[in-house]
Amino acid sequence: MEDEEKAVEILGNTEAAHPPSPIRCCWLRLRCLAATSIICGCSCLGVMALVFAIKAEERHKAGRSEEAVRWGARARKLILASFAVWLAVLILGPLLLWLLSYAIAQAE
Repeated sequence: MEDEEKAVEILGNTEAAHPPSPIRCCWLRLRCLAATSIICGCSCLGVMALVFAIKAEERHKAGRSEEAVRWGARARKLILASFAVWLAVLILGPLLLWLLSYAIAQAE
């Protein structure tokens, strides 16, 4: 019984010495997604996402976790916006061309 109590006490001290990190994402993955959003998405939003991802990684390395999470969240939002804009262009571009050709055909 005493051994179990000592083990629980040791585990409790270990957890207190190493608090869990509030970081919820992999920083390398965030940078890769930002770079991908430059290539496959709207490049101006992707560049800003990459800048924010690098800032988040630097803050994380410096030990400022709260700022890192904030910059990481901004980067993720811009990555998603970049892909959303690109998908909208891919869908709306051909749709508008079809609509224009239909309108011209109806006018004749």
